[in-house]
Amino acid sequence: MKNKPYPLYNTLPQIKDLKEMVKSRAGDTPGDVCFSYTDDDGKLVEKTCYDFDREIDALGTYLYSEGFHDKNIAIIGENSYDWLVCFFAITNGGNVVVPIDKDQPEDMAITLLKQSDCDAVIIAGNYTKLKNPPKGLKVYNMSELMNYQAKGTHLISSGDTSFIDYNIDPERLAAIFFTSGTTGISKGVMLSQKNMASDINAACKNFILDGNSLSVLPFHHTFGLITAIFMVFNYRRATYINRSLKYLLKELAVVRPQTLFLVPLFVENFYKRIVQNAKKRGKEKMLKAAMKNSEILLKFGLDFREKFFKEILQTFGGNLEFIICGGAPLNEHYVKAFRAFGIEILNGYGITECSPVLSVNRNHYHRDGSVGQILDGIDIRISEDDEIVVKGDNVMMGYYKDNISTAQAFTEGWYRTGDLGHIDEDGFLFITGREKNLIILSNGENVSPEELEMLVGVVPGVCECVVYSDDKGIVAEIFPEEDYLNNQPHFDAKIAEINKKLPVFKRINSVKLRSSEFPKNSSKKILRNKINVEQQ
Repeated sequence: MKNKPYPLYNTLPQIKDLKEMVKSRAGDTPGDVCFSYTDDDGKLVEKTCYDFDREIDALGTYLYSEGFHDKNIAIIGENSYDWLVCFFAITNGGNVVVPIDKDQPEDMAITLLKQSDCDAVIIAGNYTKLKNPPKGLKVYNMSELMNYQAKGTHLISSGDTSFIDYNIDPERLAAIFFTSGTTGISKGVMLSQKNMASDINAACKNFILDGNSLSVLPFHHTFGLITAIFMVFNYRRATYINRSLKYLLKELAVVRPQTLFLVPLFVENFYKRIVQNAKKRGKEKMLKAAMKNSEILLKFGLDFREKFFKEILQTFGGNLEFIICGGAPLNEHYVKAFRAFGIEILNGYGITECSPVLSVNRNHYHRDGSVGQILDGIDIRISEDDEIVVKGDNVMMGYYKDNISTAQAFTEGWYRTGDLGHIDEDGFLFITGREKNLIILSNGENVSPEELEMLVGVVPGVCECVVYSDDKGIVAEIFPEEDYLNNQPHFDAKIAEINKKLPVFKRINSVKLRSSEFPKNSSKKILRNKINVEQQ
């Protein structure tokens, strides 16, 4: 199909809540595998829709028997099938689930437990020995999950169907997701089942999933959970849960996913690995020539990508068609490169407060540089200050016990994303930067650092780049690749070339090299506030 508009996909029933999503699939396709993973002994474990539903009911019934009704319950642990069972066992019984980053220092995790008024926490991995839990907090260990479920199964067989029979109120608070906190203290985003279900319904209309997926993004973030897990489940497709990033390449070859959900860091690292491998084998020029030829041939409707890049495609399992990319800006250079290989990167845009997806490029209708078409049922407009503002059933209930921040986040009922952008004549949304990151020059001009970072990011030798201002003007701080460490003349020359194409007020005044990566949060977003501290 050519790259042009076509009707939305409307092949799936519209879910009202997450419990309905689980129950309908268990009823329609009980024997289908919905999740798989490799256990500690290296054996493949497959879980059917029936298994998933039954284990959720068992654990949920056990939690009910422990007195957890209308309570806040946290989950802290690495991605796993058991983590997902815990999530649904909490929220599908009317309790509020609070996913917390497993990589948080213990004191911060405890702060978040207190901030969200948690009555209990289910822990795994590094948190199996929570040293100083808040007073009154009940602690459950995920390693004991089978025992909890056995007790719940016994209660069900004895006639206790209180959890199973619970009727979801889609409007009630269901989950508290903490924001990444890249520029300040994390806030608890309150999402209802209606928020999450509406976003799943809408996203499934823009993009159609025809195969399986492999999950690598953290479950405590909405993109990694609602989009990469729940949406795939709603498609009635299977997800393989990655054990650890160190096994990723091996698992890609075994799982052979059709679609991956990734943040830009993964895409950039994959591309750099491909180029570095070609360089080591003396085939870098051949690779770039093949990419250029592939791009030209595609314009004439000739597709030889499977032949040209068979080895590269086999690295991803040989079946990968789409990468849904979000969470941070991705330079269109990578989109074009992967398209040349035979993999379409579909950029999307989302934010935790919006459950999270707002727009995404479609399977056969996409525009390079954009974050795609706005989802059905979501209203987006661009304010006079170029800020993206939103209305829709997917927009959060507010910030947990933070009326001031909630009030500041809305203007006349519109949620203020803090992102700047524009919508073109065909309805494609483009992100141009963050309002809070804007560099305001002494002459009154505003400069988006993200715009300049895109330009600098594709300079040979740049691993990471952050643009900011100091007393002397605009600075590009670069963490170089190993072969370019301390090569100041190279970067100065490349930035000079970029400056020639920019208006005077946007030109970069100085280039600073650093010897270590920029500080990041668990979702691999650079912590700009930490960089500001470094400059002081």
